[in-house]
Amino acid sequence: MAKFSTGLRDYLAVTGSLKDALDAGKINIYKGATIPSSPDDALPGDATLMYTFTVDDDGTTLLDFAASATNGVLLKDAAQAWQGEAAAAGDMTFFRYYVPADDGETASTTARRVQGTVGTAFADMIVASVTKALTDPLTLNNFGIAVPEGP
Repeated sequence: MAKFSTGLRDYLAVTGSLKDALDAGKINIYKGATIPSSPDDALPGDATLMYTFTVDDDGTTLLDFAASATNGVLLKDAAQAWQGEAAAAGDMTFFRYYVPADDGETASTTARRVQGTVGTAFADMIVASVTKALTDPLTLNNFGIAVPEGP
């Protein structure tokens, strides 16, 4: 299950909705052997940025979520094409979703982040292949963040 940062959990507890907390964000995908144990942690030294996703891979238009949720899952805005181009070759291992007030890289207990694994099965973000060549395009056709079910 993807992990929520302390800042995101605090925001949800007091301030507002998951959509409000995460709209106008970006997703970075990294390669590297060490996945941070928490989205509050700084990126490890072996993490290399592979992708940054924006709408139509334009570098500036930020990602938004749908206006409503289904069964506790907040889905990407279907009208947006979340796209990126590989800045490095290798195997994707984890992602971080973050909002512009945050760099997504340094340690923070106030930043609103979601972090998860990337893989072809049994991962938080499922992709057809984790291995990418330099400049390979990637589109996230489906992306959702689930709010856990109660007891």
